Amino acid sequence: MLIYVVALGLGKVLGKSFPKLGDAVVLVLIFSIALWGGSQVISGSTLSGIVFDSVILSVFVVLITFAVGLTFNKKVNVKGKISLVYTQLKYGVPLVLGLSLGFLVKPSLDYSEIIVYELYILALVIGFNIGSEIKFRAILHVTREALVTTLVVIIGAVVCALASFGLGLLPNLKLALVMFLGAGWYSYTGPIVSTYYGPVYGVIAFLTNFFREQLAFLVVPVLVKARPNPYSAIAIGGATSMDTTLGLYSSIFTGEYSVSAMMSGALLTLIIPVMLPLVLAL
Repeated sequence: MLIYVVALGLGKVLGKSFPKLGDAVVLVLIFSIALWGGSQVISGSTLSGIVFDSVILSVFVVLITFAVGLTFNKKVNVKGKISLVYTQLKYGVPLVLGLSLGFLVKPSLDYSEIIVYELYILALVIGFNIGSEIKFRAILHVTREALVTTLVVIIGAVVCALASFGLGLLPNLKLALVMFLGAGWYSYTGPIVSTYYGPVYGVIAFLTNFFREQLAFLVVPVLVKARPNPYSAIAIGGATSMDTTLGLYSSIFTGEYSVSAMMSGALLTLIIPVMLPLVLAL
């Protein structure tokens, strides 16, 4: 947290950002956690079980988050034809390579320490990147819609954590909270979960948030046609609504809600690196 906050301030003051370095660190982190997870998997059935559990949890958080948003009664018109094709091979490839290599070779490395240092670098780079671009005045005057959407994301995560723990889908309430409060930020949530709960749950946390982002592209266009609630729809994207899923929301809603999506995602991106360590420290 300290590295992130200091880098955030330095990035704002110096105006320096390192987007390519940030992307590279993310890819290395994905590979590292996947390699660690793959090396701990004993059988192919265990690996398929991890993927299955992640899909179930991601569907769970998408549907519950959408339902929570519906409690805030808000309907808007959506644009006519919704069509979007999106792929993330650059993230999928290191994930599959890491899992496969770890499963087949099972290299003996100090993964925990490696990932901790990679997280330090990620916090530093992300702090600079966000600090150099963010306008704090805009955050202070963030729209009501963005604040409500952020609240929906957090409430949805807490409800999902309580329900998944109560149903026995996850063995630990704190683990469930951190996993769902990651809000789609898989490259951060996966590694931080792995350092506290081991590589298997780290991979599940990564995949759950990864699939959440991908499901947004598949289900949001369908859900908004049935219930055109912007809070519900944008909350599904979580932190990714400021970048990767922003194009989706721009294609569905008018400009006002595109800005709201961006602000909500930016606010979540600011608070997640502070919120998750605090939850883990409880």
